[in-house]
Order: sequence, then structure tokens, then C-alpha cells
Amino acid sequence: MNIARSRSISRSKNLPFPKDIFLLGEFKSLVNSLVTRLGIAKRFKPRLYSYADFVFVKFYALITSTPIERASERLNNWLVLQYFNKYKLKPKNFQDGVRKRRLVPHQTDVDKFFRLLSEKEVNMLFGNLLMNVVLKVKARCIGGSKLRFLVDNTEYAYYGKPNSLFEIGTNRKPGTRFCRMFQGHALHGSGMTLFTDFYLLQKGKYRCLNIPHSVEWIRWSGINLSYSLMDREFYRAALIKDLKTCKLPVLIPAKKYPGIKRKIKDFLLGIGPLVSVYHFSQTQKVKPWPSSVHVNFVVIGHKNVLATEIRRQFRQGILTFDEAIKQLAGFFTTLKPWKNHSRWAKWLSRAYKKRWNEETGFSKLNDIHKSFRNHYPNVQLSQLYMRAIIYNNWQYFKREAEKSGIRASKRSLAVFLETLEWRIYNLIEQSVSYNLKYLQKKRRRLYFES
Repeated sequence: MNIARSRSISRSKNLPFPKDIFLLGEFKSLVNSLVTRLGIAKRFKPRLYSYADFVFVKFYALITSTPIERASERLNNWLVLQYFNKYKLKPKNFQDGVRKRRLVPHQTDVDKFFRLLSEKEVNMLFGNLLMNVVLKVKARCIGGSKLRFLVDNTEYAYYGKPNSLFEIGTNRKPGTRFCRMFQGHALHGSGMTLFTDFYLLQKGKYRCLNIPHSVEWIRWSGINLSYSLMDREFYRAALIKDLKTCKLPVLIPAKKYPGIKRKIKDFLLGIGPLVSVYHFSQTQKVKPWPSSVHVNFVVIGHKNVLATEIRRQFRQGILTFDEAIKQLAGFFTTLKPWKNHSRWAKWLSRAYKKRWNEETGFSKLNDIHKSFRNHYPNVQLSQLYMRAIIYNNWQYFKREAEKSGIRASKRSLAVFLETLEWRIYNLIEQSVSYNLKYLQKKRRRLYFES
């Protein structure tokens, strides 16, 4: 019997690993019930395996940083050996005398399943799975506390021949002039960052289109939002207006266009206030359409220095006019100002730094199987969702381990992946056990050697 010897499936370490993490018993039933509601159930009908089995193999490949083919073979060989020792059953050979019946889907079948998923089906299937994890973590660690809404775009290098609207030009990736861009939505609060949604961005299409819909979906799921933090990449009056309609306050850095420079200059010279109302408007050249909205403009200082302190140093001759201007910037926000404007401006600067948690989150997502390359954008989107499911579970794992007094080195992502590997194997073994009961009862002669 050909058993993979390159790496054995490791056992779980003695860590306070939450028993209900990764949805465990629920995961298979959730995947299968969601798939039956989608069009993929009519286009792809496996004879032996459940739909969850294909997802499990991809999860195992992500966790172990191995190609899907190697992950599939390793799991299959391991389970064949386990069930031979337990039931004394060997899968039969096919007529060619080379191939054998399998207990785990082959790499070609796994790839076929993911390639047949449309973008909408990926968002429906894995978006619901991801939100299920978010709600579990929220119930156990966050409760009814309000969370910040974070949005960011990230680029992934594309080295093939561009053949769709998803390959966007870039000059920031080594060895290629094309990339695929994805938009990630996340929640932050109680010291945790949890991803909720991902979207493929197309060339020439408004990139903020899905943000208001995502806000409504998150609220419909029972999550309270306090305010949203946006990068300059989302500098759109239409977006701020849409979120204002959704009653979700926005905090975003203001670009130093002439009107903004004038506001900062007036503040520095003592003519203008620290906080003022600004009419933010954009012309027809800006997508998606001309729009305008009234926002609060707040002058802030760089490097945690108060804007009023910079103005004081300018008045005392410590800073020149140009030096003071360079150290000042501004925020657009629809948040309600405090009575103490100076203290409010300082709070806004601290609050905006929370947005970097999503930057860190994307960095950690990329640490989960760094070598994955994809020809199909929908497959890449599904893998981003699966990485986020792993990441969100890691956030929960870290919190539980911290409560138990486990040191930081034992709460790292690498340790978590090593621990989760055995849990995923248990899930696959449970699924295969269910299939074997059916095979032994009705197709034993066809499937196993006597």
C-alpha cells in the first residue's frame, strides 16, 4: 500500500484549544445545506462525496501550506491505512490496475468544484460560513459591544495573460504589470479584528459599490456598528453620503486639495477654527456620479502632536510656516463633535490608527499558504474567504489562550495552524466514516476488495 511518507499528520498539542472552534460538527451540514440552495448543486453532482469533502481538502492544503494534490493524496493514504487497520478493508483497483478507489476527493475533482463556483455563489457560500464564525466569536468574546467597520483594498500579483476585467494594471508588484484587486471588510473591537466580506474588484467599476450593502448585511446579522474607518483610497463623496444615509459615521483623511490647504492655513494663522463644516463635492469626472455631502473638517497634527501645539510653536517662532504646514493634516468625518474640540481631534487621531488592524490582518492572511497561485479569480476569492475563516478562528484561539495564561509565542498563527491541522483531519475522518457506512452496506463488493 502506497502511504505518503513525506510528512505524517501531526497530533494536536497540549494547548487549551476550544472544543467548538472551526464549527466542527456544524461545518459539514452548513456547507452542504448552503450548496443545495445554489446553482452549483445542479452543475456539480458528486456520486460518493458530500460537497463539504471538497472544501475540507482545500482547507487542509491551506493549513499545511501544501499543494492541493499533495494534501489530497496525504489524506487519502492516511485514511486508507487507518480503515484497513480498523475494518481490514482495502479499496479496489480500477480496471487499469493502477488507480484505486478513493476515500478523499482527488485534486482534479476539488479543482473542478471550485472552478464551477461563480462569484455570487462564492460570496453566498463562504460569506455565510465566515459570518457564522464571526457571530460565534462575537457571542463568546464581544457580546453586545459596538464594533468599528474597516474597509481596505489589497493587490495580488497576476503573472498570467490578462483575459478578463479582473486583471488590473499595477506598477507595485515584482515581475508583472498586472494584479487582481480584492476588497476586504472587517470588524474591530475588544482587541479583535474579524473579517466579514470579500469582493472582486473589476476594471472601470466603482470600487465602493458593495460597502453600503455590506453594512446592511452586518447589521441585519445582529452586529452593532459604531463608525467606519476609511483610507484615502475611498475618497468619494458618494460613499460618505451613502453611509450617512445608512446612519454609519465615517472617518477618513482629507486630501490636501486647494480648499483643504486653505482651511489648514487659516487655522494656523488663527483665522479659522479647529473644527468646521465643509461641503465635500466631486465632479462628473469622479465615479460613480457627481455628488456632495456636508462633513466636519478637523485639523490634526502628525506624530501624535496636537494641532493647537503646532500652532503655538509656529507663533513662538519654533517652527517656520512651511514646517508647520507639513505637520498639519485634516480629517473628514460625519461623527458628532464633542464640546472640547481639541480633545475630540486627539481622539479622532487615536481612533483612526485602529484601521491598521486590517492591514495587519491582510498580512496574516497572506501568511496562510503563501505559495498559492490562481488562474481563476473566483477560486482566488474562495481561498481568501477560507483564509479569513482560519484567521477569525485564530483570533478566538488567541483570546482563549490568553485567558488561560499561555505565553505569546504559543498563541502565534504558526502554532495555531499546526494545532488546527489535526482538527481538520478529524472532520475529514468523520465525513469519510459516514460515507463508509453507506459503502459497506450497499456497495461493498464494488468498492472494496473481499
